[in-house]
Amino acid sequence: MTLAAAHKTLKMPVSKPCFGVGFKEKPLPPNDLRTEALYDPILSCITGGMSPLYRRLYDGGLVNPGFGGEVLRVDGCCCILFTGESDAPDAVKQMLLDEIARIRAAGVDREIFTLCKNEKYGQLIENLENVEDSASQMADFALSGQTVAQQITMLAGLTAEDADAALQHILSTDRMAVMDILPDGTAPLAENEEEAE
Repeated sequence: MTLAAAHKTLKMPVSKPCFGVGFKEKPLPPNDLRTEALYDPILSCITGGMSPLYRRLYDGGLVNPGFGGEVLRVDGCCCILFTGESDAPDAVKQMLLDEIARIRAAGVDREIFTLCKNEKYGQLIENLENVEDSASQMADFALSGQTVAQQITMLAGLTAEDADAALQHILSTDRMAVMDILPDGTAPLAENEEEAE
C-alpha cells in the first residue's frame, strides 16, 4: 500500500495543463464486484455532473466537462483516479480534497446518491436495447463472472449507508499521488485561443 512516488510533473504536447489525483486502495478480491460497483456512485457524488463540487468548478471555469473520477481495477491493484484539464490545477486539487473531507464527515447526499444509482441502472437497461451495446455489456459482465441481471440486482442493493462506510477507509491522503502534465509549447492552440491572440 505504499506509493512509488507521491508527485510527478511531466511536460508533454498538451494545450492546457492536465492533472491527475490518484488514491491507491486495497486490492479487491476477484469475486468482490459489489465494492467496485459501490465506488461508481460514490465518485459521482463527489465529482459527477450532479455534484455541488462539479458545479462550482465548471461554473467557475476551473475545469472542462472531461473532469471526473473513475475506478481502475486489475488483479492485485485498485486505484481511484480523478483527472482533468485546468489552468488552476492546484486550486482544483484542493477543492477536491476539501469536498472528499466534507462528504466523509457529513455522509453522501442521499438524493444525489439515489440519482446517480438510478442513472447507472438506466444505462444498464438502455444498453439492452441495442444489439452491440447489449453484447458488449454481457461480455464485460461475463468476464467478471456475472450476468447483467445479477449486476442490476447488485446495483439495486447498494445504499447510501454503504457509501458512507466505504468513505471511512478509501480516498486517504496517505495513499494519494499527484500527476501534473504541463504544456511543452509544441501543441497547436485551440481555435478559441488563436482568436484571442
